[in-house]
Amino acid sequence: MQYDCDVLVIGSGAGGGVLAYACAKAGKSVLLLERGSPSFVANEQDTLIGKNPYDDRTIHVNGADRRVYMGGVLGGSTALFGGALLRPSHADFHPGRSYGERIPRHTWDWPIDYDDLARHYDHAERLFGVAGDRDEDYRPIEKPAAAYPHEPLPLHPVNVKLMASSRSDGLRPFRLPLAIDPQRCLRCAACAGYVCPTGARGSTAQLLQDAQARGWSLAVRTGVEVEKILLQRREADGVEVRDRASGERQVLRARRYVLAAGAIGSAHLVLRSGAAEPLAGRHYMYHLAPLAVGVFASPHGAEETFVKQVGFADYYFGDKNYGHKLGVVQSLPVPGPLMLARMAPYVPGMILRFLRRRMLPIMGIVEDLPNPENRVTVGPDGGPRLQHRFGAYDLERGKHLGTLMARILKRAGALFCVSKASPSVEHVAHQCGTLRFGNDPAHSVLDRDCRMHRHPNVFIVDGSFFPTSLGVGPALTISANALRVADVVAKEV
Repeated sequence: MQYDCDVLVIGSGAGGGVLAYACAKAGKSVLLLERGSPSFVANEQDTLIGKNPYDDRTIHVNGADRRVYMGGVLGGSTALFGGALLRPSHADFHPGRSYGERIPRHTWDWPIDYDDLARHYDHAERLFGVAGDRDEDYRPIEKPAAAYPHEPLPLHPVNVKLMASSRSDGLRPFRLPLAIDPQRCLRCAACAGYVCPTGARGSTAQLLQDAQARGWSLAVRTGVEVEKILLQRREADGVEVRDRASGERQVLRARRYVLAAGAIGSAHLVLRSGAAEPLAGRHYMYHLAPLAVGVFASPHGAEETFVKQVGFADYYFGDKNYGHKLGVVQSLPVPGPLMLARMAPYVPGMILRFLRRRMLPIMGIVEDLPNPENRVTVGPDGGPRLQHRFGAYDLERGKHLGTLMARILKRAGALFCVSKASPSVEHVAHQCGTLRFGNDPAHSVLDRDCRMHRHPNVFIVDGSFFPTSLGVGPALTISANALRVADVVAKEV
């Protein structure tokens, strides 16, 4: 058979971009296909309101057509994320210890353990140039054995106050490990959700450019829609692709195929390709993200600069009054004026400007437990459809964590706090779970190496493989796992 490359990768985010880089470094010829365009810098109106860097498809979500906040440029969500790269806890790989009969027994343990990813976490942190302080107390989540690649950014005064008041209250705040080079960072107030203007915030787009600059055999094509994987009885025999600008179609073939279009996009493509996988698209998860916003008496300048710097893991497994897993807490940037006006459309602009100079938000990450009815399907027009509802137990935990977060802000001096337990349905960050891996084909789509059980030359390395959603953001674990799987793919080719 005539092959166009050794490894064909679909999607350039935390999984696809990292695996493409690693396989090219190993001497394999790699072709990466990205549906979106090269990344570009834009203002708040074009970025967050117009959603220009985000996926341009309309997705049918819970019965309504929407444009969602899902990376739509080279680098996927890593071109737009906030840069926080946290390791999970050892116990995250054994979720049965936290949830017991709330989840099926076949998901009580992941098919791999934290130790299987430990060296790959180290590698991923180096690739993204993570800045952090490993001497701080991250318990019960993990930290590297050696130092992070970079020292953390200097703390903003409001965060110095936040950390000091929290420590006096018996908590263990830490500076978030961030994929941000402090030497190039402009301390922009507009960071999360935007393309970085200086490249200080690491992304897989930078890794791909670096691989090409080194002369490795890596080709990148943007603006390419993969319409179908040609699945034969035992293996894939190619992918049908369409150039979105010219409309030209062709079939591309490789020795190994790697799907990394996100938990929504990958599941949609597998389903549209006719895979006989009863679990494909099911168990779609994304974190419940309770939000607490504190309003202080005086302006603190947080709206003018970078303030997403502080994390808490004290409530990861609950508190003394509530013994249920809650997850990590981290600070957020102050919303821009246009987004704030969109969030509070009936509040006069003068009041919003007054509040914006005095507010500080923090966010929790609560695991969305797997539910087969939360799923991705293919609509009548061939496009993706998404159905998702948070369970009562998830909402209960989110509400409790919101109360604890409000307490953190009040101890830091906030006059009053407001909180919200559930995010907008347009936000699909941290998507995972739709093509879960496992040892038993009856309960999974992929084996422990993220290879499709029924099509062993196809691997899937985005967040689709997660059986449960962890208590931290998934980006670092996706990247570490992509490095693990890249070793397998490179050895087979």
